[in-house]
Amino acid sequence: MFESIEDMRDGIAEALEKKKHFTVFDNDLSKLWPAARHTRQKQIEAIQKFAKENGWEVKIRDQGLIATFSKISAEPAGVR
Repeated sequence: MFESIEDMRDGIAEALEKKKHFTVFDNDLSKLWPAARHTRQKQIEAIQKFAKENGWEVKIRDQGLIATFSKISAEPAGVR
């Protein structure tokens, strides 16, 4: 689906214009951030950094590595 980090950034940004969340799965994530030899921690940190640099939040589930991106909420947690 995504061939470069720029493709992923643009695809997520476009999706977040229409939806609250956008999920990217392991097959695309691993193309851009290959898993570390013994741990996924560096891979997860790189994905978190990518989200932060683009003004998004990301929730990562490590069941095959799934990352769900969303826009950063302007309201503090618990305030509505």
